[in-house]
Amino acid sequence: MIERESGGSLFERIREAAKSPVCRKPKEALLRSIRNNLRDVLNTRTGSCHGSPELGIPDFNDESVASQNLRVAIARIIQASILRYEPRITDIAVTSGAHDDYEPLELRFHIVAYMDFHGSRDILEFNILLDNHQHWSVEE
Repeated sequence: MIERESGGSLFERIREAAKSPVCRKPKEALLRSIRNNLRDVLNTRTGSCHGSPELGIPDFNDESVASQNLRVAIARIIQASILRYEPRITDIAVTSGAHDDYEPLELRFHIVAYMDFHGSRDILEFNILLDNHQHWSVEE
């Protein structure tokens, strides 16, 4: 099961959302919704959702992933998951974020995509990072 930052049951989260003030900036709300969905999709393990068994990211210890270049394989898996489970963004490019200023074993990826918002096409960029607890964080 996916843990959310706000925690609580579904009904508690619905009650909290109802109490929240109406967002005056719909574009920011859309971006927040996309980031939250990506965090949920990336932190779901393949096979854990009975209604959609291909949802999520496979275990990296799987032989099919371990036998390839890990960063390239993970980037391809992330891109396919985003294309399939986040229809609000398109033309997704996922690149490895391994540079000298990062830890060499750190799994960080940079994502560039396009989002249509009220007839305009905006570029959306963010980074994702696998933390020490095997959870993906989505950063701007």
